[in-house]
Amino acid sequence: MPIIQKVALATSVEFATDLSAELENARSRIETRFLEGGTVLLTVLDTVSKMIDTLDAMMGQLSGEAADRTRDDLASIMKRLTELPRLEENRQRSLARIGEIERDLANEVGRMRETLRYLRTFAVTAKITGAGISEFAGFAEEIIERIRYGSEQVEGFSANLVELSQQLKPAASRGQQILRSYRDLVPSIAADLGRGSGQLAEHHRQLAVAAQSVRRLAGAVQGKLATVLSAMQIGDITRQRIEHCQSSLTIIDEYLDGDGGRALSGDQKARLRASVFTLVQRQLDQTRADFARDTAKIVSTVGSFNADIASILSFHAGMNDDEGTGNSLIRQLEAGVASAQDVVRTVTSSALESDELSRSTSQIVRELLEGIEIVRVVRTDIQYMALNTNLRCSRIGEEGRAINVVTAELRAFAGQMDESAENILSHLQELGTCADALSGVADASSEPETDLDAQLGGTLDSIREAAERMESSLAMVDQQGQGAAEQMQNTIRKLDFRAELGEILDRCAEQIAEEAPAALPDTSDIEGPMIEVGAGIGRLYTMAAERELHADIFGAPPAAAINQATAVTGVPASDEELFEDALF
Repeated sequence: MPIIQKVALATSVEFATDLSAELENARSRIETRFLEGGTVLLTVLDTVSKMIDTLDAMMGQLSGEAADRTRDDLASIMKRLTELPRLEENRQRSLARIGEIERDLANEVGRMRETLRYLRTFAVTAKITGAGISEFAGFAEEIIERIRYGSEQVEGFSANLVELSQQLKPAASRGQQILRSYRDLVPSIAADLGRGSGQLAEHHRQLAVAAQSVRRLAGAVQGKLATVLSAMQIGDITRQRIEHCQSSLTIIDEYLDGDGGRALSGDQKARLRASVFTLVQRQLDQTRADFARDTAKIVSTVGSFNADIASILSFHAGMNDDEGTGNSLIRQLEAGVASAQDVVRTVTSSALESDELSRSTSQIVRELLEGIEIVRVVRTDIQYMALNTNLRCSRIGEEGRAINVVTAELRAFAGQMDESAENILSHLQELGTCADALSGVADASSEPETDLDAQLGGTLDSIREAAERMESSLAMVDQQGQGAAEQMQNTIRKLDFRAELGEILDRCAEQIAEEAPAALPDTSDIEGPMIEVGAGIGRLYTMAAERELHADIFGAPPAAAINQATAVTGVPASDEELFEDALF
């Protein structure tokens, strides 16, 4: 072999070694960067997926049965709240009527005292008048004793009335204050609850619309991320094609150093190597063109994420209220329900006091009834005693006439006691009815305030829980959106592969272009080596584009070689199949 050819061949070998090293650098850098970029994209995808899950859960809260049930409860509460002033007015009317009855009873007691005083006077007169008559010696004492006993019962009756009066005065005073408070507070609280319920429904509707918009944007970002991840297969494709170029250089070196190369002249070796260099050059040119095209798509798609994330954050800002306090409407409603509960607890306290007053009044009524019955018995005893005395007086003639006059007066005044007793009984019956009305017994349509308090408590708990869930969801969406925005900024920097990796590929292509011939050399005299080397290289390929370039120089590889390569590598035989496997 001539010295010049030996030097040229040695230079080509050295060049191939340098080129292979540069290609290895490119392959290693591409593998590392694309792995990093894929990891970052998967992190962003996970964040966006969590945001979508959060939004889905939030939309479920906004349109769920719990929200509808809360609104229904509020409507029921408002209706019952508006009834509170009426119920308290009924109580106060009953209380006022009890006061009137107490005063009427006091007047009747006064009349009964006056009657007993007259009776006592007539009894003493009868005692004086009949002092000399043995038949009447014990009558006057007995009737005076009955009058004294009746007076004691009337005084006990009067004491019970005083006790009732003492209970009524503070209850009436407090009741009027409560009633004024109800008239001032209840309508405004009920109106606030009604307005708040309506605003909450509208707020929920707006939130649902905004959440749905954010959900669509996040879904679009999720789709774009999946597209970018799919497009990032160009990194794996480029790495494989670089490896194939490296392997092509190794195959030609091993062939020329082996038995096949010893049969070739230096010129034949140079032309065979030049053919491989041309193949590698074309493979690299196509690889870097595909790489530039697909990475440009990646950068363009990732660049659009900024606008998407900005829209998401903008929509999220709209999901807060105008005051910027975040979910304040539901908190305002919570405060309104809490105020209503305070009023209802005051109502409940008043109702309990009324119940206690009702029980106490009912007890007093029973005692008064017992007392008036005893007074009626005393009245009856006096009348019978007076009647017996009249009969005796008639029997003894002129001597009993004076006593007869006195006992007739006793009977007459005892009859007045009967009239007072009947009036008292009538008042006591009405007093019992009013006592029942104080505790709501007379109003069967009303529900206990304690039930309303429990209903308010349950609704308040539901609203607080919903507010906390909503605030938590909004905060989480905000956190996830901000996190996604920050991750996107890092992703954009990490996924600009063209800026650095494209330059390495360009250097490799420029380097091979310096050694590869401008035109394919004549290889008609080395057809056998071309077939052998071409078959070895052809078995490397996993993509149709590689085989097409290979066929222009070495001819189409045998079908068996293609099938074998696919079976060994386990990868698709075409770019289309490769991308179909990569799609989500």
